[in-house]
Amino acid sequence: MKAKLFCLSTAVMFLAACAASNAYSVQAYNKQGRLLSKRADLDSNKEGIGIARETLCKTYPNAIIKVTNNVTGQVVERRSCR
Repeated sequence: MKAKLFCLSTAVMFLAACAASNAYSVQAYNKQGRLLSKRADLDSNKEGIGIARETLCKTYPNAIIKVTNNVTGQVVERRSCR
């Protein structure tokens, strides 16, 4: 549990430092379509999407990752961690 929290905290701090405007939301869902945790919702700029996705997949290996544009509300990408 501490490792998961550390990974998420590190990703959030890194993304916050490099993101001028958080135009994308990267979220982890289970197979039933429920958000895994409020901590599984990271905001990022376009360059940080890959890092956020990798962090969430390491933390939640069976998750489905959804990337949403915060400005338009459009789902940009949906991927399974497997």
